Amino acid sequence: MLTKELDLPARGQAIVGTGIAIGLPHNTYGRIAPRSSLVVKHRLTTNAGVIDSNYRGEVKVVLANLGEQPYRVEKGDQIAQRIIEKIDNRELQEVTQLDEIERGDPGFGSSKTTMDQRVKGQKAKPKVEIKEISARAFGQFYRRGETTGMLR
Repeated sequence: MLTKELDLPARGQAIVGTGIAIGLPHNTYGRIAPRSSLVVKHRLTTNAGVIDSNYRGEVKVVLANLGEQPYRVEKGDQIAQRIIEKIDNRELQEVTQLDEIERGDPGFGSSKTTMDQRVKGQKAKPKVEIKEISARAFGQFYRRGETTGMLR
């Protein structure tokens, strides 16, 4: 819940205090998610929404206005929602290739609801390198741009 009024400009964003502090269980984290009604009706969404289990400060929301009109947020408005998720701490294992699956590798956007988006004549993708890491080291792994891994 918002603790004070705020004018959010069109195409702007603001860090909004909620007046709430939480203590999350070990091996969990909180995720700040947008409220679907605000997204659909007013094009308001959230950015940068992770609360670590050892964080004890005020929960703040990065509220973004993707619309063409300014939006007035009133005290007491529900601007986001918190989702608690469990962290899987198993180690990742490096492999030279992934197991074959029924779906194969048809490309991004290739589910039964969309067509395969690969361009004809495009060169084959290089083999993906998978690193073995702990869940604790995953943040550093991800920030380096390495996004494929397997938990051990």
